[in-house]
Amino acid sequence: MRSVLVIAVFVVLAAQAVEFEQPLISGSVIMDFMSYSEDSAYSSNGQYVAVCNRLQARKFSLGISGSINTFVEYEAELGISGCSGPSLRVSVKEAGVYFTPGETRFGVGMTHVKRGFELGSDCGHTLTAEKPVFRKAVSPNCHPLGFIAETEFSLGTAGFIEAELFYGNGGTGTLKDEHDINAALFYHTPFQGLAAGGFYNSIEMEVNPENDGSESGTRYGFGLDYSSSGLLVRCEYFMIDGLLPGMRPVGCSMAAEEVENTGVIAETGYLFPLSSESISSVTPYFQYQRWDRFSNSESGDYKFSWIVAGVKANMGSSNCYVTAEYQTPSATPEEQRKDSSVFRLRLGVNY
Repeated sequence: MRSVLVIAVFVVLAAQAVEFEQPLISGSVIMDFMSYSEDSAYSSNGQYVAVCNRLQARKFSLGISGSINTFVEYEAELGISGCSGPSLRVSVKEAGVYFTPGETRFGVGMTHVKRGFELGSDCGHTLTAEKPVFRKAVSPNCHPLGFIAETEFSLGTAGFIEAELFYGNGGTGTLKDEHDINAALFYHTPFQGLAAGGFYNSIEMEVNPENDGSESGTRYGFGLDYSSSGLLVRCEYFMIDGLLPGMRPVGCSMAAEEVENTGVIAETGYLFPLSSESISSVTPYFQYQRWDRFSNSESGDYKFSWIVAGVKANMGSSNCYVTAEYQTPSATPEEQRKDSSVFRLRLGVNY
């Protein structure tokens, strides 16, 4: 699939080189200092692993995007990302070639698929420093590669609708016996900054080595998003059916493909503009997360929850910022290990 994308890029560039417009160069640098209250914590896969205070290169990326003629767009991003694991390996994070007739865009790309408002956002562009702890349960592959179609429908004074359809590779990075299909629909209301919507996701992936072939899983979610006059509010609900084997909680003996989860996030923040030359704005924020790691269990409690509180200060301009954030568990089921609290200090630059 990646070779198809590379070939498509070169074919389009070769055919349209005479009208190749000046590309836009962009990127980001995000550095974290993380301090843990304990020596173990839950990873993004839900496994309890050893942790210690550390500095982390959370993200370093260099991107290029532009258009050819008036109906072809392209984008590519290279870099490293802390969410990919401890090995800081340079890789392609996003890439794509799209045809753009009117308000529609379709083509082949590797990108953040729109699995809701929060998980459809780029890393480093959410209100909190990180996406919810259950993000890997919803989206096992952060940047899948596949065919994408996006469009917008104007409703006049009633707002507009945004839609995306994605068909891409499965967990092995191929379409052989696997797939990742996602449909998202968002309604942007006539009330400034208010949107509602959700997604439905069908995944075919190999999660049980004892069975031949792959297993089916589904995810869906819906929520509300509001951003206007400095006020930021977001609430979302997620349902997950079928997990990777390592994501089952302690005490769960059911096969991974049969385990169901639910997740909830509720967050709010307010941007205070400042007249200072060194600090242009300050945004304090608060978030509640809940993850039921075995929602179809006939007995037992598997409901975890966390509270996240922090403040983000834009330094001089919105391109440079400092974030101080504290995340702590607010509820832990009996007989389950308690997550570590973590303080995060982040320095970031977007260019």
